[in-house]
Amino acid sequence: MDALSAEEDGRQGRPAFTDEEIRLMRLWSLSDVSAGRQLSAQIAYFATPAIFGIYGLATGNLTMIGVAFVCILLLLAWGLASTWRERRDSVLMQSVCAKVLATLSSGDERK
Repeated sequence: MDALSAEEDGRQGRPAFTDEEIRLMRLWSLSDVSAGRQLSAQIAYFATPAIFGIYGLATGNLTMIGVAFVCILLLLAWGLASTWRERRDSVLMQSVCAKVLATLSSGDERK
């Protein structure tokens, strides 16, 4: 499969992206990947089980410690499921990057 499309005027060099690849590039370009956002999301996920765990340790309540442990296990399972779901987008982004790299000359790749 040729990663480059021929333009109407005969020029070649523009990658031939699928609609799905274009959608992914738009989503990634608009996403907020700032460190503050990532940190606040992680704190929000793990604050609740940490509070349950600290409360359980402080009061000696094994039920609260168990709830905290189960919450942490559920968060880990959710993280694994999310990673598995996002794997498809990673493969798609590799395809996008391969098409872009195919358009660069060997000197441009080193910059």
